[in-house]
Amino acid sequence: MKHVQLISRSLRQINHLYKKMLTKELSAFELDHHFEALLMLGIQDHPVTQNQLAELLQVDKSRVVSIIAYLEQKKLIKIEKNPADRREHYVHLSSDAVSSIPYIERSVEKINELAEFGIEDEKLATFFEVSEMIQQNLLKQAI
Repeated sequence: MKHVQLISRSLRQINHLYKKMLTKELSAFELDHHFEALLMLGIQDHPVTQNQLAELLQVDKSRVVSIIAYLEQKKLIKIEKNPADRREHYVHLSSDAVSSIPYIERSVEKINELAEFGIEDEKLATFFEVSEMIQQNLLKQAI
């Protein structure tokens, strides 16, 4: 019988270990895996709506609602209604979140260094290139 290898299994395992290490590294912040949302908001130079945040994080809108609720409860983000469209809400980092971004970034860099240890730059670049190609191939089919 032919052995079929699921690409997603390896990627899921890497994702699980990576996020587990980051969560442990950032445990003092009690972010519950939501550090990516804070980082994404931190690099934006314009107001971000909930829908735009869902696109940036590549998650569905209902997932973003729960992420926002959690981060708002932790006082890491603020929600503001768009004055031009009261149905639309902007998501902003709180001052506490802004001050924590450098620490989160250093933690990500630290975990990245651990993950990349012993891997030649060329091989790492190939990994990211191939990962992007797989994603693009699958996106073409999903449309």
